[in-house]
Amino acid sequence: MTLENEGDGALGEVCGRCERICEPGELEKCPVCRHIFCLYCVYRVGSRNYCSRACGDSFFFGDADDDEDLPED
Repeated sequence: MTLENEGDGALGEVCGRCERICEPGELEKCPVCRHIFCLYCVYRVGSRNYCSRACGDSFFFGDADDDEDLPED
């Protein structure tokens, strides 16, 4: 029998940032870097949750690398 928190699709029970032991409902996966974070480590930008300010700002404002493709006028 496979439990809900076992296998490849499991988020785990420990926050990847603060290493706090969490309930499965307290953990989320960052849409940018795919790290697991808890509700205490969350960084919110707009209506989305991210694991860090760097990921949130990168997604919301874009990276500096994104500006290289723009023509200079």
